[in-house]
Amino acid sequence: MSLADKFSELLLSASKDLPEDFVLKMNEIASRLLNVAQAAKNTQRHLIDPEVSEAIDSLPNRVNEQGFDAWGFCPEEAKFLYSISRQIYNYFRPEIYGIENVPAGRVLLVPNHSGQLPFDGVVVGVSALLQAKPPRLVRAMAERWVSTLPFINELFARSGVVLGDPINCRNLLEDDQAILVFPEGARGSGKPWQQRYQLQPFGRGFMRLALQSRAPIVPIAVIGGEESIISIHNWKGLAKLLRAPYAPISPLLPILGPLAYFPLPVKFRVYFGEPMMFDGPFDDEDSIIQEKVDQVQARIQQMVNDGLQARRSIFF
Repeated sequence: MSLADKFSELLLSASKDLPEDFVLKMNEIASRLLNVAQAAKNTQRHLIDPEVSEAIDSLPNRVNEQGFDAWGFCPEEAKFLYSISRQIYNYFRPEIYGIENVPAGRVLLVPNHSGQLPFDGVVVGVSALLQAKPPRLVRAMAERWVSTLPFINELFARSGVVLGDPINCRNLLEDDQAILVFPEGARGSGKPWQQRYQLQPFGRGFMRLALQSRAPIVPIAVIGGEESIISIHNWKGLAKLLRAPYAPISPLLPILGPLAYFPLPVKFRVYFGEPMMFDGPFDDEDSIIQEKVDQVQARIQQMVNDGLQARRSIFF
């Protein structure tokens, strides 16, 4: 029995006192909506990248009977979302170095953060899925304000993004998954052009998680994100009104209007460094944890500086 037939049967049984014309009209509307939904599903299926589909099918199966894992990841929907993400990835034409440094099992991937919008996370996630051997599903940690965005929060969850809560992170690491953490947070992604490629202070939470879970940290340098969307000022009043962490003001806004926030076709370069392991109690004093955090930040800053020195152009 089709969904339309089931709906008709349910409607008829629940509305015996309603006019027959009304019931028939509702049945017709339901059939049309279901046809539209089926057409959209077929279109989505045609847009799925075969390489993305194969990589996701090769991942360990952690989903329940409804097709979701404990954090909302849905492999079937992720195939479509990662196929879209791959188009963003291709737009930036990234060069990936050191992907072999991503180990099997639990790992914290820790990059610098930049670019106003999370294109750096997209590029790291797609490269790990398509270039790592075996493919890795990167579980990006989102800040709490992301969970307040209607529709977007659900799409993020279906693709594997998880609220950056310590309990979520610890459980994922204990499940031997790969966690993507930006210790700069919004301070990094929202910084203005004048501070490009200058890493902002790192939070300490990722280090405590690494120590508690005995997980290696892979430092990552992302080059190109700072030039994708240029911002010269953070309009804090507008950010507060929008309940966003920042509201970037582009110097191109008077000329291009909203198009000023369309990313420039810069070339991304992503460097995966050798894993770093740290010892010690996870609940150690902040000063001791901070020393370890500073080592990771210094390593990433050096990788960023080396990457900037090596590139010849922001577009090629």
